Amino acid sequence: MTAKMETFIFHAGILNVKANIMKTTFRSILLIIILTSLSITGISQHSSELYNAIMKMDSLYFSAQIECDLEKYASFLSDDFEFFHDNGGFTASKDDEMKGMVIFCGEEQRVRQTLRRELIDGTLKVYPMDNYGALEFCDHVFYLQINDGTEKVVSSGKMTALWKLINNDWKLTRIISYHHQPLAEIELSYETLNQYVGDYVLPDRIVNIVREGKLLRATDITNGKPEWNSELFPESENTFYFNYENVVYEFVKKGSTVTTLNIYENGELIEKAKRK
Repeated sequence: MTAKMETFIFHAGILNVKANIMKTTFRSILLIIILTSLSITGISQHSSELYNAIMKMDSLYFSAQIECDLEKYASFLSDDFEFFHDNGGFTASKDDEMKGMVIFCGEEQRVRQTLRRELIDGTLKVYPMDNYGALEFCDHVFYLQINDGTEKVVSSGKMTALWKLINNDWKLTRIISYHHQPLAEIELSYETLNQYVGDYVLPDRIVNIVREGKLLRATDITNGKPEWNSELFPESENTFYFNYENVVYEFVKKGSTVTTLNIYENGELIEKAKRK
């Protein structure tokens, strides 16, 4: 395992150009929609033709994204497409989005972080937009696909999407992706997490462990300087995984005291660090 691994945040517009000014009337309306979406009391249209059409388009769009079918993915975007992401920022055009997708679908990232998106049952809401198309709200979760055929949950998020019907084809004109939260296989108490906090010594570096909310964070420190770092997601009382690659950190106790950090990659023990 290299000491300088990077954490990749899942979104279609990764490394895209960010805009400084987003104050048009249309964008302001979208932001207002997000702020008021939780109070919308419209009747769910589970049996309506519009609901079924958007549900199908939602599935096709994310399938193209996850499968990295760039030609199909581009076919779902309007020429004036814009993407707003709470972590990735603003993507100003369809061309910028496709540049980001080329990076997202590059061999290095796809090997390191293969994800599956799952729509949360009951969260999809669709509202007609007169003389335009439809407005979609949904919640979803993302799973890291492990090379042994298993998967681990890594995050959740919300999406608002504006679909326009153009020549009988549905096109995405705006996406707002927000409220992204890390998720883990299990939730541990702060007391349990805190017992792993500390420094673990390896020949070439120190692995510093701190608690961040319901997760841990590991930081490699070389010659006193922090370098690579990553969130650690609990999967058992003493084992934690990354939101990319197949890496597991295992904390080992002697009696009631944590003494050792074992680091596994693809199921193989590659490093053992003694607690300072």
